Amino acid sequence: MTQAADTAARAPSPRGAVAAYYSSALAIRTADAGSAAAVVLLAQKTDGVAASALLAACITVPHMFGPLSARVMSSVRSPRVALAGSFALFAVLFGGAGVLVQRGDIVPAACALAVAGFLGPIFTGGLSSWLGSLVPETIAAQRRAQSGDSLTYAVSSSVGNSVVGAVATAVSAQATVGVLCALAAAAALLVLRLPLQPVPAADRAGASIPNVLRTIVRTKDLRDITIITYGNAFGLGSLLVLATTFARSEGLPGSVGPLLIAATGVGALLTALYFVARPLAWDVMYTARFCAVVSGVFIAAAPFAGVWGAVVAFLAVGACQSVLNTVSFAVRRDASPEHLRASVFVTMAGVKIAVSALGLGLAGLVPVEGVHLAFVVAGLTSLVAGLAPRLRAEHRAPGAAPHTQKATTR
Repeated sequence: MTQAADTAARAPSPRGAVAAYYSSALAIRTADAGSAAAVVLLAQKTDGVAASALLAACITVPHMFGPLSARVMSSVRSPRVALAGSFALFAVLFGGAGVLVQRGDIVPAACALAVAGFLGPIFTGGLSSWLGSLVPETIAAQRRAQSGDSLTYAVSSSVGNSVVGAVATAVSAQATVGVLCALAAAAALLVLRLPLQPVPAADRAGASIPNVLRTIVRTKDLRDITIITYGNAFGLGSLLVLATTFARSEGLPGSVGPLLIAATGVGALLTALYFVARPLAWDVMYTARFCAVVSGVFIAAAPFAGVWGAVVAFLAVGACQSVLNTVSFAVRRDASPEHLRASVFVTMAGVKIAVSALGLGLAGLVPVEGVHLAFVVAGLTSLVAGLAPRLRAEHRAPGAAPHTQKATTR
């Protein structure tokens, strides 16, 4: 038997590969989503609030270096090795940081967490960039897979913090670190089952940071989806704080804020499940603009409709976010040159998280009496981002070709 035939014999079936992908994605993204909360709980028990805030920032802020993360990933010949290596390294660094925090060694722990945070865009965009190669090249199959990928984000963002809270309550804060490390290690083993082809040396050399950034800026669909997703991400990021501030302004317990955020997770979960069952068939760029605009309207209106109206608004925002994730994956895959696709995914994912964190940080400065205005501003960032590509197109001379989907129909 030849080496190629032997490799094919060992490769999992298409369904097995997709199952391994989703299992790995859920595991690593749950670990990533719960990491900041786990660090905060652990540090507060040993070193106080200031140290916990510093350590949480150390694992969050490095996501902004997504372009550099993309370059590091693209330098490795085997995508499986790059993904599995980053997952395993996260487990080692995060586990080591947990031990250092317990010992009171804050500076070394912060350094370990910064490197772990630098890997974050690979867990999101890096992994997502390879999903399309595991499923048939039909529009229905691709959209179903992308909705399933969006589902992993919705589940992991909810489960990550829930796992941290449950384990910390039942066992200890240190145990949460062990659980998240175990999830990352499991993800590393699972991703090794994916039948991903090695990347040629010429393609790796061409995936430089300037080339990737030029591609995003010069390719209309990539540029437009970047504007849309980043504007939406800023508004969504601010909701994590504004929801609690709104609850206080209504004279309600602060715990109502997280419940409102949970409503966005429910909306995202239900919508993703629906489009897994019935693959999205609309024009992706139109859908992206529509979701950003509708999301912006509901964000702006949320505090003016009372508590139950806010719940409905947050559900709608979560639903829009789920669809926007799906079409964003579709545009990145279809519009990116194949040799730059993974780097484009990682770059855009990292900067998106940084923009969301910026919205979160600015929302923390909003006083209770200014929360209604803050919601309007947050909503406008998403709404304007959704309208901007359309307004720019109307002021250009006609003739630009619309987004075309590369996948074939059934």
